[in-house]
Amino acid sequence: MDNDIVILLKEDKIATITLNRPAVYNALNQDIKYKLLDVLDDCKNDDAIRAIIITGAGKGFCAGADMSDFSKRPSPRDVRDDLNSLYGGIVRRITEMHKPVICAINGPMAGAGIGIGLSCDYKIMADHANMRFAFVNIGLVSDAGSTWFLTRAVGYTKALEVIYGGEKIPASECLDMGIINSVVPAEELMAAAKTLAEQLVEKSPLAFEATKRLINQSLTQGLFETISSEANEQMSLIASEDHMEGVMAFVQKRKPSFKGK
Repeated sequence: MDNDIVILLKEDKIATITLNRPAVYNALNQDIKYKLLDVLDDCKNDDAIRAIIITGAGKGFCAGADMSDFSKRPSPRDVRDDLNSLYGGIVRRITEMHKPVICAINGPMAGAGIGIGLSCDYKIMADHANMRFAFVNIGLVSDAGSTWFLTRAVGYTKALEVIYGGEKIPASECLDMGIINSVVPAEELMAAAKTLAEQLVEKSPLAFEATKRLINQSLTQGLFETISSEANEQMSLIASEDHMEGVMAFVQKRKPSFKGK
């Protein structure tokens, strides 16, 4: 329903998750964080869903934490625990999701919204959108995994420059730095995300799951550890029905029909 703080739409093997607090640029209060966790779990457990799109309602993707929550003066320990359990839980669900996740960045994103956006497998940005690591301007550090994702995307030196600067980074610069995958006209954003999702749902879910696991592991493994991990994944996949279907489809010169088995 349009009055839900997180809208979930399932259609043709694709789940679209919309953060729905447009009046505050989809800022994250406690309710929306818990609802997003539930919706992500729903998508994970629904075998009919093969790809997920995350976007925001209105003019912004996500402004980060709802600053009105800070009027209640949470303790430093509460802030730490919230980052670990809720923000960390959201990012963990996305990064460990065994289905491809596309972020359709429809407008400005900042704070923890960056962590959520960059944790997705694909990042498509509207041409008028921007990203801002603004924490330094209020005496805090970037959180929700955003320092991790940014550093791996642009490198140590550039990551410090971006975070220290605390300035808005337009979509074109995000693309040039390799933070996102593509930039499209705003009016074409959701169509582009859906087209990508439609392409992904036709591929093997097992191969996606294993590939995502390998990529995540490779960030903390050495070369030969990664080769061993690849060999173990291949040993599992080589016996799958999806692999046999892929081979048969290639031989028969037809489109494969993968089942995730």
